[in-house]
Amino acid sequence: MTNTEPAAHVGVTEIGEILTVSRQRANKLVARPDFPAPVARTKAGRVWAREAVVKWEQGWDRTNIGGRPPRNAAQQQ
Repeated sequence: MTNTEPAAHVGVTEIGEILTVSRQRANKLVARPDFPAPVARTKAGRVWAREAVVKWEQGWDRTNIGGRPPRNAAQQQ
């Protein structure tokens, strides 16, 4: 029998999938002070409640992504 329901707890890789970002970006997001705290730390790493991550995503401002500006941005100034 296969369980098709999503897991109640997720790691950084799954958080990246939920938020549609890379695992590296997910690592940066979980370090933010407004990101939910992990519910447990295992030998495999930290885990978060899926529900808390989904709720956090609803308030996340994706337009403020930071990073390097586009190459042509300097030409526009």
